[in-house]
Amino acid sequence: MDKYVLLNPGPVNVSERVRQALLKADMCHREEEYFQVQDQIRRKLLTAFSLDPEYYTTSLISGSGTSALEMTVASTLSEGKKILVINNGVYGDRIAKIADIYHFGKVEIVSDWGKLPDLNAVEQALKDNPDVEVVALVHHETTTGLINPVNAVGSLAKRYGKIFLVDSISGLGGEDFDFKESQADFVICTANKCIQGFPGMAFTIFKKKELSRLSRIPSRSLYLNLYSWHQSQEKHGTPFTPAVQIAYAFEEALDELIEETVEKRIQRYHNVSKLLRAKFQDLGLSLYLSGVPLSNTITALHLPEGKSYESLHKRFKEKGFIIYAGQGNLQTSVFRIANMGEITESDLVRLNKVLEEVFKS
Repeated sequence: MDKYVLLNPGPVNVSERVRQALLKADMCHREEEYFQVQDQIRRKLLTAFSLDPEYYTTSLISGSGTSALEMTVASTLSEGKKILVINNGVYGDRIAKIADIYHFGKVEIVSDWGKLPDLNAVEQALKDNPDVEVVALVHHETTTGLINPVNAVGSLAKRYGKIFLVDSISGLGGEDFDFKESQADFVICTANKCIQGFPGMAFTIFKKKELSRLSRIPSRSLYLNLYSWHQSQEKHGTPFTPAVQIAYAFEEALDELIEETVEKRIQRYHNVSKLLRAKFQDLGLSLYLSGVPLSNTITALHLPEGKSYESLHKRFKEKGFIIYAGQGNLQTSVFRIANMGEITESDLVRLNKVLEEVFKS
């Protein structure tokens, strides 16, 4: 199979070092050697993001980022309480759908895609709904490449005494995120985006003080239960079979992240996105977003007149690059180019040439 440079927002290209970690010896998931890997991953997650283990902890789950998100949403709302969902894209809508599936009481603030949420509307909803317990927000809305105002929403949530849950599945490690300033209680992410590992493991970082409350919430799922995963991992165990080889690679990817530092990785992604956007502008391509905070790792672009996404995708793929379609009602008007993952300087040189070939012809 040909090697493609993945310009989609996960899974991403990984380093050869991370890929080689998959080739470690097969291991039973009930052996001490596996639990050492699991413990190291949990510890290194806190180290990478400079979090004090006295106040923060982690829970791993084998599955996609959505599995960690559903696990966390399903496990953090007390009986009889409501969740406030701030929805301005496909992934805000995903949180709302999870709430509906579990028949949760839900308040929803819906904004146009590509628009920042109305903070006054958020505050009014908190005033009008004192039974809201959890406020949920997407950090990086990859539908459009918008960065949501996490700190401002977190401040509102805390002013009204609410739990703050942040979906940072495509943000953590690639976008600025201050755990202290955001006041986030639960932050969900995955191995296969800005951490530059493989699909198959995801995680939630959360405040230890939430554990006693979680223990009193009835389990709503056998597999997707944050408290049971956490308690088992704290006891050097695992409730179900984890993705062992993916864990090997996940730990290696965390080592790379710690060595590079989160700050330098964010800067690397920012530099690349800046170069790409300058090239897009030079080629006459129009960004979908304007006047709002843009992601470091994905750019949504209007499809040029007379070009379909399918034709663009075919041409890029023939040259060794995978681009990404728009979602939902943007499928026929937008395409996206991501720059997260192990993208080399030579990859970027080739990409520039392909961009010129495709859009100057």
